[in-house]
Amino acid sequence: MDVEDELRRAMAERVAGTRAPRSLAADVRRRHRRRRARNRAAVAVAGASVTALALVPTYRSIQPEPAGAPETTAPGSAAPESGGAAPGRVPAPAASGPSESAKGRTSPEARTARPSAGTPDEPDTGRRPAGVGPSVPAWLTYLPAGLTVVRPCTTERDTAGTATVCEWRGEPGRVRVRLVESTGLGGPEDLARPVGVPSRTTVRGAPALAGAAPGAGRQISWLPRPGVGATVQADGAVTADLMRIAEGVRP
Repeated sequence: MDVEDELRRAMAERVAGTRAPRSLAADVRRRHRRRRARNRAAVAVAGASVTALALVPTYRSIQPEPAGAPETTAPGSAAPESGGAAPGRVPAPAASGPSESAKGRTSPEARTARPSAGTPDEPDTGRRPAGVGPSVPAWLTYLPAGLTVVRPCTTERDTAGTATVCEWRGEPGRVRVRLVESTGLGGPEDLARPVGVPSRTTVRGAPALAGAAPGAGRQISWLPRPGVGATVQADGAVTADLMRIAEGVRP
């Protein structure tokens, strides 16, 4: 007898009286669904673990430093006293208030800086010479000492423009300044004409005409700025300061 036939017969006799229950198919399907659910849960847990591990470095980089943690202080800074600023923190400097010496004292008004009052080689000290008082207009920054005003500066207006005349006299001589504001000024030749043949020069870089003044002395005419002309006449010892006076005219 063949061994395989004997084994087949034994198996048939073993299961001859055995029948599968009616719920076998339902049990198989239920077990299959449970197995799939367990597999899905395991996959979800594994994915969540990987995501959490990936977010740990980012969380640590953005995690704020806990309160009370020591901070680096600047070298040489003194430790705060008890009841002062937080440990390790350098207190912000207090806003500086007015000093005791400044209390009750009015601060000077801001003034617009004016160009140099002297010659190009002479620095401007910002002060007027001795003897120059309130009678000197603000646009004249230099006047020789020993002169007094003959009359307050007068202004005449007509259709051609405006002319302002100021005059001072004294032991050193006489100084007369005339300012003309007009849109028709083209150059120094449109101002007071000198006696004789004038010489060409410059006043603070502006073209000027210099020559003898009517009567006596010397004069110089130029345009300090467009539309404004100036003529300075000097007689006596102050003639030597004619150019310096002209340099000090700042209309």
